[in-house]
Amino acid sequence: MLSVRRRSGRSPGAIVGCLAAALLAGCASSGSGGGTSTGGATGGSETGGVTGSGGVTGSGGLTGSGGASSSGGATGTGGTNSTGTGGSTGTGGTSSTGGVSGSGGAAGAGAHVGTGGATGTGGAAGTGGVTGTGGAAGAGGGHPGSGGSAGAGGLGGAAGATAIPCPTATPLTGGKQYCSTSDGSAGGGYTYDLWSDGQGSGCITVYGVGAAFKADWTNVGDWIARVGLAFDKTKTYSQIGTFSSDFAYTTSGITTGGFGNVGIYGWSVNPLHEYYIAENWLGKKPNFTKVGTFTIDGEGTYDVMTNTQTNQPNITGTNATFVQYWSVNQTPRTCGHISISKHFAEWASLGLQLGNLEETRFLVEGQNNSGTIDFTTLTVVAK
Repeated sequence: MLSVRRRSGRSPGAIVGCLAAALLAGCASSGSGGGTSTGGATGGSETGGVTGSGGVTGSGGLTGSGGASSSGGATGTGGTNSTGTGGSTGTGGTSSTGGVSGSGGAAGAGAHVGTGGATGTGGAAGTGGVTGTGGAAGAGGGHPGSGGSAGAGGLGGAAGATAIPCPTATPLTGGKQYCSTSDGSAGGGYTYDLWSDGQGSGCITVYGVGAAFKADWTNVGDWIARVGLAFDKTKTYSQIGTFSSDFAYTTSGITTGGFGNVGIYGWSVNPLHEYYIAENWLGKKPNFTKVGTFTIDGEGTYDVMTNTQTNQPNITGTNATFVQYWSVNQTPRTCGHISISKHFAEWASLGLQLGNLEETRFLVEGQNNSGTIDFTTLTVVAK
């Protein structure tokens, strides 16, 4: 509401009296001009102050000054920019009393386009990695946020031990063949050993290329062919060096129902033990007393087993009772690398300690079956 103040000066009756007197007595007093009215309070646009009724014509009163127009309400502040969330519409200025209504605040500047969700991380490698989840759409600001890009799909899981194909190799030719129980040089620092219980027949062909050989056997009872390193039984494996092997082979004509092994083989004395690292089996899988399990990266997970042989032939030349140590790969392989010394160490951690080595060779063993195996790559080393 406008505030109107009363003007100062005489009352209307007094003025009339004075006029009458002036006419009669010639006194013309100057009427007080209309008082200057105070403008409307700030914020209201006051229609100027009430115009003073001028003084009675004579020295006439000054025209009253009009009230100043009130300032309009301040413009409301617009919403501030925010990441993702749109600016709120600014609150309009409050209308001042009597003033012109303040202009509403300008609409807040819209937030920048919401940042999209980060690209989803692809699924961890596993079996056919799971596709990564795409980033969630960013919270919209004034404008909708851009959605996150779809996550990159996970990489395919690492191949298992048998999923890695063996390299193509040209079969070896030539060599020297042995078909009866015997042992001797295989060339290049390697030796061979062929043994049979006398049932069926079998031959080994030594190529003279690394430790590679070919073996053929038919209806054998128990038949063993092997090529590798021989020792004098005076040193332990740790005194000799670090053992390993690389191999690749193909098979054909393997009959089922029997038993057999492909892998590292040997003997130790003091104490007397026979040992196997079975990378494949030709028929029934070895299944003895399990005492542990361990994994070697890139080679496989092995079950550690023991088997007691009672009054059996061995390298001492007489029958004896001894314990076999076994590592059996859970996934059979036809090529790869064998960290032989890691197996020795794992056995020792389980209380299965080898003595002085008599041999460490790569073996093919057939029992109550037939077949052919042909190596294109074979090494057994101690460094």
